[in-house]
This record gives sequence, C-alpha cells and structure tokens, in this order.
Amino acid sequence: MTRWYPHLWAGTLLTQAAYNAARMLVSYRVLELGGHGIALGVITALFSLLPLIVAVPVGRAVDNGHPAGMLRAGVFLTIGALVVIAVSGDLVVLAIGNVLLGFAQILVTVAGQGFIPLLSTSDQLDRRFAGWALATSIGQTAGLPVAGLVTSASSGSGGVATTAGLLALAGLAVLAVPSTLLMPVVGSAAARARQHGEAQSVPTMLRTPGMRAAMFSSLVVLTSMDVLAAFLPVLGQQHGFSVLLVTTLLMMRTGAAIVSRSFLPALLRRVHRRWMLLAATLCSAVPMALIPVIPHPVVIGAFLVIVGFLWGVGQPLTMSWVVSLVTERSRASALSLRLTGNRLGQVLVPLGAGAIAGVAGAGGVFLVTAVLLGTSGGLTWRAIRKNLV
Repeated sequence: MTRWYPHLWAGTLLTQAAYNAARMLVSYRVLELGGHGIALGVITALFSLLPLIVAVPVGRAVDNGHPAGMLRAGVFLTIGALVVIAVSGDLVVLAIGNVLLGFAQILVTVAGQGFIPLLSTSDQLDRRFAGWALATSIGQTAGLPVAGLVTSASSGSGGVATTAGLLALAGLAVLAVPSTLLMPVVGSAAARARQHGEAQSVPTMLRTPGMRAAMFSSLVVLTSMDVLAAFLPVLGQQHGFSVLLVTTLLMMRTGAAIVSRSFLPALLRRVHRRWMLLAATLCSAVPMALIPVIPHPVVIGAFLVIVGFLWGVGQPLTMSWVVSLVTERSRASALSLRLTGNRLGQVLVPLGAGAIAGVAGAGGVFLVTAVLLGTSGGLTWRAIRKNLV
C-alpha cells in the first residue's frame, strides 16, 4: 500500500505520453487516409465526446471503491484503441478508434486522480496532485519526440506514414501495465470506511460555494493552453517566425510548467495556496494580453515562461480546491465534474477563438483570452474573500 504513489506516477507518465502524441498522429492519419479539414475537425471533436457523457459516472464508480478496476480497464482500452487507429484503413474505423481512445483517457485520468484523495491525508493532497500533474507534463512532453522520431524513420518520400508511430505509442501504454496491476484494490466497503459524509449529486456540487469559481479557473487555464498552442503559430506566421522558433517558444511554456510543478511543494511552504491560485489566472492575464502587442521572440519567450510557470501551479491546485469543497464520498465525482467542464471548454472556447480570429485576427484571440483569465482571477479573489479557498 505504501508504494502505490510511485506506481501511479509511472503509469500516468507513460499513458499521458501516449495520449498527447496520439492526438498529433491522428491528425496526420486523417490526412494519410484522404481526409481534409472537416473530417479532421469531426474526428478531433469525437475524442472529447464520451468524456463529456461518462466522466461523472466514472467518478462515482471510483468514489464507490473501484479506482483500480477503472484504471486497468482504461490502460488496456488505451492499447486496443491505439492498435485500432494504427491499422485503420478508412476514416470511419479511425473515428471509432479515436472515440475509444478518448474514453480510455477519461478512465485513466479520473481513476488516477481518484486514488489521491482516497489514499492521502488532507495535508498530502496539494503535494500529490502536484506530483501527478508533473508526471502528466513530463509524459506529454516526452511522448512527442518518441512519436516524431519513429514516424519520421518509417516515412518515405511519399508522405507521412503513421502506423509505426502509433504502434510505438501502444508500446508505451503496454509499459504502463505493470504499474497499473500493482496499484492496490480498494473495495467499496474499505472505500466507504475511509470516507465521511454522503455522496453529493451534480447539482448539489455545482451549488457548493466556491465550486463554480474553482471549475472556471481550471477551465480557463486549460483552454488558454489550447488557444496558445493553436494561435501562436498563426501569430508567428504573421510576423515571420519560423516553425522551429514557434515550436521552441511553445516548449518554453511547457518547460516552465514542469519547473513550477517540480517546486510546488516547496512553494506551498512559503506561499499560501490561495495566492498561487489567484496568480495562476490574474497575473497571467497581463503577459497573455501583451504577446500580440510586443511581437518580439525574446519578449514573447519571457511572457511564455511566466504564463507557463503560473499555469503549471494552477492546474494541480484547482484539483485540491475542488476536492476540499465536497464530502469525502464525492471527491472523485467532483474531480470528474471538473474534467467535464474542462472538456466542454476545450470544445467551445477554441470555436469562439476561431470566430474571433476571423474578425479581429490572431491578436484579438490573445486579448480575449487575457480577459477570460482576468475574469477568472476576479472570481477567485471573490472566493478568497469569502474563505472558500
């Protein structure tokens, strides 16, 4: 039982590496199979379809003592989904595989997060959520070069061949199986014995003071990352930045997030979590707004280091914020509700950003995103004043 956290950490790193890199390779697979913009948009959206529907029921299952079963099912489904995508010969099979991969990710993510409040004391939550988020960041960063190198090596002059890269990602998921099998099985009776309070319904959780501010903070930070990744290349193209330069700038953001999550336990010993939650949104609004105003790569790089560091602490701290607002019997459900909000934001905000870009250009997207970050900061400040953080 005492060694469960390193196993969770290793399994999280390997599976998140597979998910993040697979999303890139699925785009290339769509093009490989003759699809274009509309098909790519639909298949990409299908990844988030089932998570929107099943996240809360999966959270209920975890709360009721089945985190190990959900985690193992998710890892094995990940392997199967990646194989389906790798051997897909048409867009329909590819779409089915991507739906299954999205379902697998929500199983692994909710179960992995759910283990932490179930097997941790209250004073361990921030540190363990930070470690889990760190594993996610490292995995997402490491998966891309693995997929890229294997895909490049297997592709010829005729175009990009994704099968080998996708199978390599399935191999990463296979490496996560031993850690998954070594996670403790917590039966429903044992889970209830560890938890106090009654299970709360979704409307009850949403009405809990501070919950909507916590969910909005998480949603805005996550969708800001997506908007940045999608529209920095557009802004860079407008100002003559090379692809390598834009990639380097984006890696500076992810690198800063890894650093902040590595040092989060030390930071929490010096700065109260409420002020770091406030900084994650309010203090990142200004550099986000200034990115299109001062389009110099060195300046943008400095801004991205700042926002990356702040967003890196924001995500794990919203996890512990959410679970602190509900009964112990509803902690995994609250985390899954947070993930549902994140997924909804990942669908709606980029669509809105695209519409803004069509009217005001890429610079307008950064300004609107900064407004959202500032608004979230205001809601967090209001929650702090009411002692809800």
